[in-house]
Amino acid sequence: MDDRLFSIPEKLISQYNTRDPFIISHEKGFTVKYLDLKKQKGFCTNIYNNYFIFINENLSEQMKKMTCAHELGHIIFHKDKLARSHNGSFKKLIEMELFDIKDNTEYEANLFAANLLIDTDEMMNLLKEGYDIVHTASTLDVNVNMLAIKLLEMPGMDLKLPFTVNRKFLGSIGDSADSVQ
Repeated sequence: MDDRLFSIPEKLISQYNTRDPFIISHEKGFTVKYLDLKKQKGFCTNIYNNYFIFINENLSEQMKKMTCAHELGHIIFHKDKLARSHNGSFKKLIEMELFDIKDNTEYEANLFAANLLIDTDEMMNLLKEGYDIVHTASTLDVNVNMLAIKLLEMPGMDLKLPFTVNRKFLGSIGDSADSVQ
């Protein structure tokens, strides 16, 4: 796994003194817009070297935050996929099934988002206090699948989950933190 998926979120948190993906996006000069999207949680694009994050306006605040962090991850790690195509037209990352972890770019964006949004020390303290993974996710205001991705990728963790991480969790789940399907 690319260590930058852990180190870059930490650098951003330190640099901007926040985990808020909206503030970080703004500070980096990226524009966040809301649209009435029918089948997508969000997408990002590059227009004349200006980066845009588009988020479905019908989502809960929690889901908007996770989607923004995910799209921010795409801009940081997948700029080449946002550049102009050979015929000069603009590309965008189309995510009909957002957070499908069978796709490496989606998985990287998920892991980036998890590391940006979830404080490792706070997460580990909650787990040590006996919180289960669903209650921990809810307390940290993220979806349980996002928390599971972070836990599964942490060095030295030998984690056995009581469920399988939903490969399409932001494409198919509702807006609650405890939704595993």
